[in-house]
Amino acid sequence: MKKTFATLFLVAAAVVAGNAQGKWQLLETGSKVAARSECSLVAADGKLYLIGGDGPAQAVESYDSKTATWTKKAVAPFTMHHLQATALHDKIYVLDAFYEGGYPDQVPLPNVYSYDIKKDSWQKLAEVPENRRRGAAGEAVYNGKIYIVCGITRGHRSGTNSMFDEYDPATDKWTKLPDAPHIRDHSMAVVVGDKLYALGGRNTSLHDADNFMSFFDKVVLDVDCYDFKTGKWTTLDAKLPMGTGGGTAVNLDDKIYYIGGERATANRPNGPQKDVYRLDPLKDTHWEKVADLNRARNGVGGAVLDHKIYIAGGAGGGPAGPPPPIGKPGMPGPPPNGAQQGANPPANAGLPNGPPPGGNSGDRGDVALEVFSLK
Repeated sequence: MKKTFATLFLVAAAVVAGNAQGKWQLLETGSKVAARSECSLVAADGKLYLIGGDGPAQAVESYDSKTATWTKKAVAPFTMHHLQATALHDKIYVLDAFYEGGYPDQVPLPNVYSYDIKKDSWQKLAEVPENRRRGAAGEAVYNGKIYIVCGITRGHRSGTNSMFDEYDPATDKWTKLPDAPHIRDHSMAVVVGDKLYALGGRNTSLHDADNFMSFFDKVVLDVDCYDFKTGKWTTLDAKLPMGTGGGTAVNLDDKIYYIGGERATANRPNGPQKDVYRLDPLKDTHWEKVADLNRARNGVGGAVLDHKIYIAGGAGGGPAGPPPPIGKPGMPGPPPNGAQQGANPPANAGLPNGPPPGGNSGDRGDVALEVFSLK
């Protein structure tokens, strides 16, 4: 099981003359923020907002980069984890998340939820069609609407998919769109120009007969691209050089940065990674390696603010508190949403008696805030 941090750090990364790969700096700022993993970081209204996380329901926490201060906001109505939240106007939206059930049987949210930045309050919105509910999906904004792609419907058991949907906050309506070329979960979505990119992740539904958690090495290297102008999917020639699940991805200067995540290695069944890769999707045929993170982490949130990349949360190393046992539900929420899409769940062959690795009801998260600057 990976260990996690309970202290807060600030890490600055700047591209210096003669070093286009960047440089990371670690600045300790104290333990002012709740540790969390499988969370989301969102830039909105000139600040950063840390949303969700595995474990008990978390308060939204905002970070003011100008004063380097954190402010605790409204507590989420219940646990939300394995999500990529998005901001639109004065609200932050959650379309894909798990909210109850213990590992590996986490249940996806039955409704869209929004956090109102001005009112500091949560609101329950449209019901997600039952056969489109999932967590660990990619979520992104384009032209006033929110798009969700791929994910998994049955926790860490089954239901990895290629579903693609549109949610219109103005009408509170949900629309099914053409499936992506590849199934994936624990993945991300990034919009650059008029195109959406689905990248990273793995197929958590694949379990070896004698090892339930063998899915950590079932990573997806292909990057799929949806053109909003033509309504068609393609797949890039530029595959990720190293696949992970639970990383984060952002758009800075029309370049995609893919950061961290977890994968199987020769020495351990899964482990958080430090790697950061960059791609200009309109020009590049391969990904460029940039400076590694100081702290490896997965289940991490990422956002761009003031021409800098920020990441926060995630599991990676350091002292950890005692996690709940497998199968113990999280904080109570709305009623379960019934049967989920996906194949019949496999037997628990190889499922350990102790807590699972990663942020799956085990780790409580690294609250280190890291900053990458191109100046």
